[in-house]
Amino acid sequence: MKNSGSRRLAAILALSLGVAIPATSWADILLGHSGDLSGTSAALTRDYLRGMTAYFDDLNKKGGIRGEKIKLVSLDDGFNPDKTMENTKALIDQNALALVGYRGTANVLKIMPVVQAAGIAQVGNTSGAKSLRDPFVQNVFHVRASTTDEIEAAVGHAWTVGVTRIGAVYQDDAFGKEGLEALNAALKKRGGAAAAVAPVPRGTVEVAAAADAMVAAKPQAVLFIGQSKPAAALIKAVRGKGVNPQFFVLSVASGLHADLGEAAAGVVASQVVPYPFTELGNPVVREYQTIITKTPETKFSYNSMEGFLNAKLIARAISKTPAPVTRAKLLSTLEALNAEDLGGFAVSYGKQSNLGSRFVALTMIRKDGTFAR
Repeated sequence: MKNSGSRRLAAILALSLGVAIPATSWADILLGHSGDLSGTSAALTRDYLRGMTAYFDDLNKKGGIRGEKIKLVSLDDGFNPDKTMENTKALIDQNALALVGYRGTANVLKIMPVVQAAGIAQVGNTSGAKSLRDPFVQNVFHVRASTTDEIEAAVGHAWTVGVTRIGAVYQDDAFGKEGLEALNAALKKRGGAAAAVAPVPRGTVEVAAAADAMVAAKPQAVLFIGQSKPAAALIKAVRGKGVNPQFFVLSVASGLHADLGEAAAGVVASQVVPYPFTELGNPVVREYQTIITKTPETKFSYNSMEGFLNAKLIARAISKTPAPVTRAKLLSTLEALNAEDLGGFAVSYGKQSNLGSRFVALTMIRKDGTFAR
């Protein structure tokens, strides 16, 4: 897919960054990404991009797809849905083949009308929201399990070990509210109800009121539905008042150790991709480790594992699409993927299904930031 649009965008980005790109480095296949590179979830976004970039760079070194190289262009939206929309329009206007790896439920919901109007696929994002899955949302293809799946796994585990008084703190936006709804449903199914509920303003670490609500309720456990930085602030605030419940976080906050340090030890984090730290016979994990260890930053992580899987999925779909690849052809290829095995991790889609995977595993964060299973 060679076009002057991708060249123009690459040139604009290069100039804005003060980078000179030689003519021989133009990409044949342009993929667009918008994500938080400067806000509360910037560390997680960058780590996710590290996994995607590692896969694409390795693929390009091997000749790309039918001799065409992939160029991933990533634009910063600061976790602001309006900026995500601006970035997305720019990427669409400059002929990106697909949009990949977005972060934020509100951000992805914001761009859906534009994405659908353009007939472009949005492949892989870090939202587990029901509103992006049920009812079916056209043109978006998930790699990760839903937030409902993650919360069900967490509540199921808590109930099994006798933890039934669970408080909830949620990011005050579409993602957080849907997560809270899923928690209430999981508790109701077991004859329970939330011990306390409190919001945290989106994109902030203003957790004082939420911490006070949890301290007053003294629940056995607190589930935080939101990003890593406010999760870290909440845990510090609650523990600082002498209350120490079991904390649960979702996969979007599994990089908690970066913000909390050794104090993250003991926090239970749900995960939506395979354990990236040991291979244990999983081919895609072995592939991920082999490629990541050849990059400047060799650290294994869940976020980079998810980005790697997303990159492999879009590359697989492009390779299965008859040349010349177009947005419409790629959409048809993605819709036809059924139990597509990426190496021990399978995804499935359909004309009326964009779920992808329902894989969820629970882990516990150690003092050094690694995860116990």
